[in-house]
Amino acid sequence: MRAFQAAGLGLLALALGAAGPPPGDPDWPCAQRLVPKLTAATIWGGHEAAGDWRTDPPVAAVVAAVAPRGVSAQDGAGQVERFMATLPGAERPARSALLFAGLVDETNGQRAQVIERLRATARRQRSLTELTSKITAELRALPADAPAAQREEVTSRRAFLIREYEDIERTIRFACEVPVRMESKLGALAQALQRGLTD
Repeated sequence: MRAFQAAGLGLLALALGAAGPPPGDPDWPCAQRLVPKLTAATIWGGHEAAGDWRTDPPVAAVVAAVAPRGVSAQDGAGQVERFMATLPGAERPARSALLFAGLVDETNGQRAQVIERLRATARRQRSLTELTSKITAELRALPADAPAAQREEVTSRRAFLIREYEDIERTIRFACEVPVRMESKLGALAQALQRGLTD
């Protein structure tokens, strides 16, 4: 029983150490630095958008087709290049800027949702850590002659919490890659726009 307790505590401590949030932001569980909002200027050196991309129907249509997370970077880049090829050369700088502004806006909206879910998951994980610590203390405080059924009930509750913690840890490791992939896709789309300007 003591070996089981020690092993469970070790697993929990190891997971906590691996996923500890950076100082100053206890709700951010990822090793990657948190960038709450992306800006066009940090990703693409093209023209600054003049106006609202939503008022240009062809641009808005490309944004709607390319921005969803289910669209791969490769497919999105192809759609961007095909759109740029339809534009007269004189229009390309202004409309490419509008298009990229729309892609940044939509990506930021999606990233904000992912980031908030990650933060909520981190808060849940922290709550599980606290609950597990309390139940561990309860288990240790049981007298040596405590009924076996009572000891088993506390042990089962503790094991359930550890399993839930480990499930969340696996989810977080996967989910932390999502903002990174979204940024990478936006970079690929910026490259496609740049190619469209120079072709």
